[in-house]
Amino acid sequence: MLNNLKFAVSFLMAALILSCNHNPKVKEIIKTSDSTSVKHVNTTMVIDTTTDALASFISGMPYNKNECFSKVDSAAKWNQYSKQIDILFSHAYSLRFEKVKEWANSELIKTQKIKTLFYPFGGPDFLNANIFYPEADKYILIGLEPIGYLPDICNMIPDSVNSYLNSVNYALRDIFKRSYFITSKMDKDLRKTKLNGTLPLISFFIKRTGHQIVSIQRIAVDSMGKLQIIDSLKSKENIVAGVKVDFLSLSKEKVQSVYYFRTDLSDKGLAKKPGFKTYLSELPESYTYLKAASYLMHNDNFKIIRSIIFNTSSTILQDDSGIAYKYFDKSEWNIKLYGKYSKPRDEFSYISEPDLEKAYKSSEHKQLPYSLGYNWGTDHTSMLYAIKK
Repeated sequence: MLNNLKFAVSFLMAALILSCNHNPKVKEIIKTSDSTSVKHVNTTMVIDTTTDALASFISGMPYNKNECFSKVDSAAKWNQYSKQIDILFSHAYSLRFEKVKEWANSELIKTQKIKTLFYPFGGPDFLNANIFYPEADKYILIGLEPIGYLPDICNMIPDSVNSYLNSVNYALRDIFKRSYFITSKMDKDLRKTKLNGTLPLISFFIKRTGHQIVSIQRIAVDSMGKLQIIDSLKSKENIVAGVKVDFLSLSKEKVQSVYYFRTDLSDKGLAKKPGFKTYLSELPESYTYLKAASYLMHNDNFKIIRSIIFNTSSTILQDDSGIAYKYFDKSEWNIKLYGKYSKPRDEFSYISEPDLEKAYKSSEHKQLPYSLGYNWGTDHTSMLYAIKK
């Protein structure tokens, strides 16, 4: 019987391995552990290895080659692209990421009971979210950029593949250099090039942080605030569309997930999508991260999301572009300040936070070993870490 079972499994796996031109869904069945409880329970997981290989391809990472990818690889300038991305990522890692990891490990409070990282205004920036909070079970990212799709590499001519890879490389110029995406540039990068949305970039970051993608699913929050997995969004009304990417933890002991939703988080935007407001209000206790958020929550047009963050967060880590210092109730939050504060410049020079500036002058605070956010490349990076009492 055991031999028959082995034969059946082998036959099934062979049947699943199809040509990329036929849009295959090659699956890898592995055993992993459910680490949500003290007892580790072995579970069987099915991994979409074709999608993972495709994400590796556009990330310039080694991938499992099938006939299709091998042909594309040899014809396109993939090796050159891969070397360029390796250099960029290596430079950013030594200059910033490694220092951020060390700082986060020593300064941030992380408990087993909190499993969600909430990153509104984060767009596709899974990279920084994962560097600060690598063990979160769920990463919830929100932005205005379209979701998009992974490319159909196997049905693209070499010149189109090269053009696509160049678009990926170009879209990443600011995240590597400045640590954040610039909204106006992202709009052009994701709408007017072959790179048609945030999903390719999220997948890129998942692979470049060393993970294996398990699956990608289209999701939506309906008008009642319920999360649903759906095949098509065309016939749905009053929903907020999104995508969910499951991936293996570095230890391969659990599945982690990143959710990206495309929606407007202003008070007017949430008024049009009351279901999504309900969904956010019912999030479990979370860690919140805010960076390069355009100082939107400094004004009264973003009161709802500001209130949701205060209600659902156990801690809030942000640069000065997040929630204005004056809105933190000091009787409810313990606040730690890091780095050096300076008044915003350039397009945000109209922002003034005299109370935050006073707090920096009147209190002791540790310096930061890295630069981040709008003051990248200077020693004027400031970080606020609020811990709920």
